[in-house]
Amino acid sequence: MNSPWRGSCPTQLTPTTRENSEYKHPTKRSVPINMSSPTTIFAKEMGSAPSAGRNGQETRVIYLDVPIIPREPIHVGQRVRILALIPCDEFFPSEEETSATYYTAEDMGVWGTLVRVRAEEEETVEFVLENDNIRSTTTHAHLTVPRKEGLMIRTPLWRRWLGALTARPAKATRTVLIEDDATVFEDTTTLYFADPGNAAGPA
Repeated sequence: MNSPWRGSCPTQLTPTTRENSEYKHPTKRSVPINMSSPTTIFAKEMGSAPSAGRNGQETRVIYLDVPIIPREPIHVGQRVRILALIPCDEFFPSEEETSATYYTAEDMGVWGTLVRVRAEEEETVEFVLENDNIRSTTTHAHLTVPRKEGLMIRTPLWRRWLGALTARPAKATRTVLIEDDATVFEDTTTLYFADPGNAAGPA
């Protein structure tokens, strides 16, 4: 069946199997991805702000919500790559009332290490990612993740003990709903797959 967007037939993705597949691009050699590769995180861009430029370049910080359960719970020190969720519900009309959501996934050119937790609330945790892609104008990404221990996030045991002995997290100012019924498709016309271990990104 032809895709209703960009004239290509998308390939269905799931966060639990995507890392083991072989990524393909019409004009680039396939890059095999294995379990030692960075964890793919599907995220919604919620906004951005200017950041301190590097080498005179205008740069920005982006703010992301993470509604899709990752292959591995998110934690400080983890290597990740970000794929942007682009809604495409209009291509799947249905007479039935359903909460299912459809997205295409596009490479943001953002990958690197989660270096710290910036904020914790009762329902969310905000992680900071340093972008290793030197060709990108994005220097950092802030990921807001549902506070679901063992499912969405992984907190060291010592930190959980410390948290139990000190003040509780701040009251929730916002929430990020987990979309466990979402379907994500690859947009093969715009998505490229470079080796995230190469800071320079794709050629």
